[in-house]
Amino acid sequence: MSTVLYNCRRCKVGRRVEYAVGREGNGSRTWPFRRDEHGARQFPGAHLVARRRDGTAEYGGDPAGLCAGCGRPMAWGYLEAAHRPGVPCDARCTNARGFKCDCSCAGKNHGAGWGLFTGLAREAA
Repeated sequence: MSTVLYNCRRCKVGRRVEYAVGREGNGSRTWPFRRDEHGARQFPGAHLVARRRDGTAEYGGDPAGLCAGCGRPMAWGYLEAAHRPGVPCDARCTNARGFKCDCSCAGKNHGAGWGLFTGLAREAA
C-alpha cells in the first residue's frame, strides 16, 4: 500500500489517497495504482491533456489529483514515514501538508485531517 498526498498550492486544499501496489506487464517494476468505479487502473497524479480555444482545459490521469477548489492538477508525492516513538503525534501531523512524517504514528495519521477540512469547507460554501 502506498499513500499519496496531494496539495494544491493555489487553493491550499489537500487530499490523502491510498494506492495499492500492482505489477506492470513485464513484472520487473512495481507502480502503485487504485481501481476506479469502472475497474480501470488509476495511477497517481493528474496532467493537462489539451487546452481548447475557448480557454477550457481537459485533464487526464487520476481524478483524485484534481483540486476540488480550482479544478487544476495538484502537486503530489509519496508519503515517507519514519517511526519515532519519542515524538508524539498531534495536530501538526494530522493537518500536515508535506510528504514526510517522523512521529509515533509512522504515517497513519499524516495528512488525515484534510478530508475533514475540505468536507467542512464545501458545506460552508
